[in-house]
Amino acid sequence: MRDQHPSIFSVGRAIRARREGMKISQEDFAAEIGLDRAYYSHVERGKYNITLVVLFRIAAGLRCEPSELMPPLTELVELPPPMRSRGRRSKAT
Repeated sequence: MRDQHPSIFSVGRAIRARREGMKISQEDFAAEIGLDRAYYSHVERGKYNITLVVLFRIAAGLRCEPSELMPPLTELVELPPPMRSRGRRSKAT
């Protein structure tokens, strides 16, 4: 298995923390949102790079916005410098 991006682990940890905060078992939560428990376990451990659809299902079950489960972009990658506008400048008439 190739190395996973750090964001996958971060999202899994955030999901687990929220679920545990709700005092619900992994098995019960997975059943509630319609995911297989083994698959869901892999999600929490950062083993699977999930789709947005699965992220939305999990967030709905956790009663939060999907963005609350994701780390800030600046923690994951070095941001490139702002791009200069490539559009044409309008001529003053």
